[in-house]
Amino acid sequence: MCGRFALKSTLDQLAQIFGAQAAHQTSSQAPSQTSHHISEGERWDWAGSYNISPASVIPVLAFDGQKRKKLVPMRWGLHPHWKRTRPEGRPLFNARLETAREKASFRTPYQKRRALIPVSGWYEWEGVSKPKTPYYIYEKNTPIFAFAGLWDQWRVEEGITLLSCTVLTTSATAPIDHLHHRMPVRLPRAAWEGWLDPDQKAKEVLAQAGEAPELAYHAVGRDINSGQARGAELIERIS
Repeated sequence: MCGRFALKSTLDQLAQIFGAQAAHQTSSQAPSQTSHHISEGERWDWAGSYNISPASVIPVLAFDGQKRKKLVPMRWGLHPHWKRTRPEGRPLFNARLETAREKASFRTPYQKRRALIPVSGWYEWEGVSKPKTPYYIYEKNTPIFAFAGLWDQWRVEEGITLLSCTVLTTSATAPIDHLHHRMPVRLPRAAWEGWLDPDQKAKEVLAQAGEAPELAYHAVGRDINSGQARGAELIERIS
């Protein structure tokens, strides 16, 4: 699974890495970590965070109607378009790859609304008894990579839409399978464009996931357990 991750690049850096254009929002203020109302207007911004949790607003890559890559602020925790009620309870921040194309909440996004979620690394906790040891997991020699995700849009009111996303997960593999039995689906750069394109078969694009760079990990301090901690010291290695 993936319930906490880091993204330390600015919006301009992400736009350059992914060859995308930043979208805009209505308010002249940048969206907060919990702001969910997003539509066209003034440019938003992203300062980076080393401790991103579900229900946060994060930069997400998606195609617009003309198949142009856009960096869009989305709520991490997918809210299906057919829901009649506002988001409540535990956000759908992960979707199992094995069943996403069949589940009502993810079926349409899997076919038509696929996303890339930029990350620097993510966290998992090892151990049975508390306190568990947190670990920071990342790609070797790759400062920014991408999770395969899904997105959806839900109308809040006239002219205002809630955009939200979820991270696809799969069975964990070495060297991190002892930390948790699930992990995010990572896509290599060569598969980014194909994953966003609804005209490409998802299964064929996902077959390239095995070509993603090798993972590394190290133990970090328990400050990551606090939702208020944000700084770079959170990913520092501890013995």
